[in-house]
Formats: sequence, structure tokens, C-alpha cells
Amino acid sequence: MKISRKFLLPLAALLFAFALAPQAAMAGAADCPTEPKSNVAIASGDVYAGTNCTLNTTGDVDSFVFSANSGDIYQITAGINTGSVNICLALYDPSFAKIFSGCSNIGYPGEKYSVVADQTLAATGTYTMVVTEASDGALNYGASLERIYPTPPDGQKVALASPITGTVTPVADTPAFTFAGVTTGEFEVTASVPSSAAENLCITVYSPKGTPVTPTTSTPPETNPACTNIGYPGEKYTVTIDFTPTQAGTYLVLLNEAGDAGTVAYNFEVSCLLGGCTPPPPSCTLTNTATYDSTTSTLTMDFTEGNTYAAVWHTWLNYQGTMTELFSVAQPITVPPVAVTKTTTLAKEGVVAVISTLTTATKGITCSSYVKVATGTP
Repeated sequence: MKISRKFLLPLAALLFAFALAPQAAMAGAADCPTEPKSNVAIASGDVYAGTNCTLNTTGDVDSFVFSANSGDIYQITAGINTGSVNICLALYDPSFAKIFSGCSNIGYPGEKYSVVADQTLAATGTYTMVVTEASDGALNYGASLERIYPTPPDGQKVALASPITGTVTPVADTPAFTFAGVTTGEFEVTASVPSSAAENLCITVYSPKGTPVTPTTSTPPETNPACTNIGYPGEKYTVTIDFTPTQAGTYLVLLNEAGDAGTVAYNFEVSCLLGGCTPPPPSCTLTNTATYDSTTSTLTMDFTEGNTYAAVWHTWLNYQGTMTELFSVAQPITVPPVAVTKTTTLAKEGVVAVISTLTTATKGITCSSYVKVATGTP
């Protein structure tokens, strides 16, 4: 079996290096634009890697920009694809103040081929990632961005006990997965690489707050992040993180090649280890898709409605500064949710809104929906 020269390290050393360099999650890849490459738009789940992602001199600067909110947690990554010089990555806030900078280290000790950082952002606005090289030479790279908190929209939703296979590729790619966690069960997150793998795989599990979860105590103790170790000693091709959620919500898992500078195939799965891991059904459901037929002057509202307790269902039409109640009915317990279609005659009133709620005397509004639909110029 071919073992990459970059990762002939004991597992402890791998985990130490990994702890210093978190990872980023990607949904797709695109080549960099041709020179000059300044202020290229990048969003959560994006990865840039290709022939155009090349630096040649210390004065060669590539930059990427993204919009973020105060309190967001983002992960930035830049990894070497080919080249014998170090890559550097810096992050600037909306005021152009440098809030992070670092370079790879392609020599021993502490060899690493990428720069990765989790950053909690303090201001709302446009942030700039700047990629440079530490010395002159041809350097081809990959760069990526992933939002850790709030939960990123690009994460692939996974069901329990549903194995997923894939490949971490290209350089700087980090597949992102999400699943629903509850406090009544212990979950197991597992990933493995094939016996022919030449690179290691790492996984990180994040809570709904964007912080790494604490693994269940075991012998030997588990870690988060955790990596495989395809080299000796302690060779292992599977990595596992067991944990019991401290809060119900959406949990995020990021996979990455151990140095963020290579590719590796994987098998990934989230399972229920102990207890009850299935989230309870929502107490109520209320969605609406509204359409308008100008020929018949008919507004059609296709609702999905469900509730685990008796409620009152109110719906109003808002247009031209006027709020008109369409209906108010007692709604018995409805499990599972059902499709309900309502129609009303409506002249052209421009853009109108349909507002709908489920209420109880003790809970107030328990579910609501708000949709807008264009009816044409009055």
C-alpha cells in the first residue's frame, strides 16, 4: 500500500496538528478566474481549485470576499495542491483590519501543507480572504469557505443508519453533513477509508451553537476532531465519535483529508448507539403555497396543516393597507399533517400577503405562515 509521505506520523501527532488546523466544508468546486484574481465572490460551501488557482511570486495576490454577520463562525482554508513553497492565508474584517494570518510549513518539524482557521466574526459586513505565497515559485492551491454557525445551508441532511460514500476532492474540500440530534439518545458518527487509501480522513462534529461536541468517555478516550491513522504504529482505517447531545437541534459534521492538501475516499454514517435518537414530531405544522389565477380572479391557498393539540386556525388577507379575515375555525388534533386547499375570489390588488396562525388559549400563537403572491396591477 502506498502511504503519503505527508502523513507517516503517529495518530497522536496527527491529532495535534489537526487540532491546530480545523477544516472547511465544500459542496462543489470551481476554477479560479484568470488573472488578476481580486475580490472573487466566495460563499459557504464553495471551493476554488483548478489550473488558474496558481501563484508564481511573493507579489502574486489572490483574494476572495464574502458577506457575514456579527457572531457568525466561519472556517477558511487554503491548501497546497502542487508546489514546493509555502502558502499563506490572511483574513481581513470589513474595516480591512487583519484578524487572522498564517502559513503552511512544508518542512520538518511540524510539516503541514495547508492553513485552516475557525473564526468567530465580530462585525457585520464584507470579509476578505487573501492568498499569497511565502517565497517565489509555482504554487497551485485550493481555497474554501464554510459557515459553522449558524448551521450552513449547504450541509447535506442525513438520516440515521443511512451510509453515504464519497470522496474528499479537490484540495481544500470538506463535505458537510447535518442531522437532527436529541438529548434522549447517544449518537455515533463513523467514517472510514478503504484499505488502499494513501491519505488520512478526519471528522469534526459541531453542536447547534457551532462548538465541537464533547465525546462520550471511552477507553481509549475519544477525541473531536478525530482522524484515521493509515500508517504505523496504531494503524486504523475507521474513526468514531460517540456523544450525547446537550441540546436538541441540528448538528454539523465536517469531513476533510487530514492535511487539507490531498484527496481520500470515505464511507460515512450517523447511527443511534443508545436510547431514543428520533426527534419527536413537531407540535404543529402550518405551511402555505399561494397562487393567483387572473382569468378567474381566484386566489388558491394550498396549506399543509397539523397539530398535536386542539387549536384555532386563523387566516387573513393583507392588501393595500387592509387586513381581511378569510376564515377562523376550530382545528381538532390533526396527526399526521394533512393537505388543505382554500380558495377565495380576489380582484387584482398588486402583491398581497396571506397570514395564517394556529393558536391556543394558553400557548398563544404556536405555528404561523406568511406568503406573498402577485395578483397583477389593480
